[in-house]
Amino acid sequence: MIQRSRLLLPHALAAALGVAIGPSVAIAQEGIVLRTTAREVAKRRTYERRTDLVLVDEREDGKASPERTLLDQEALRHFYSALSKLSLKRRNAFVLCAIERLSHEEAASIEEVTIDALRARLKHARADLEQLVREDPLLTPYLGDAS
Repeated sequence: MIQRSRLLLPHALAAALGVAIGPSVAIAQEGIVLRTTAREVAKRRTYERRTDLVLVDEREDGKASPERTLLDQEALRHFYSALSKLSLKRRNAFVLCAIERLSHEEAASIEEVTIDALRARLKHARADLEQLVREDPLLTPYLGDAS
């Protein structure tokens, strides 16, 4: 099914965008295929394996303080900004494995690379993100004891 959609999608995108099949269509196609496949695989996963990126500081009554909620939202925006600075290949590897919680095998299959290539991308993505997070004073507290 995925292979067939990859053959038909460039023609549909070119028609929708009103352009000839070229690099812009290929980039749009890759994004659509990646997101669609990741969503389908993620649907098959159990809820228990998913985790939120945002840490929440709770008060004694069990509710997050408004200040902490705003701080977490701003930190999440900074994190996604840092994530957007990664190369597409590294960002895709990180999103699929760390955020979508796919196995390395599943992510490598989606990206159509070997498992070793995906692991290398993931290693570099984590190192790059750690550096970007260390440079952002709003994100540094989220590093925990490893900093």
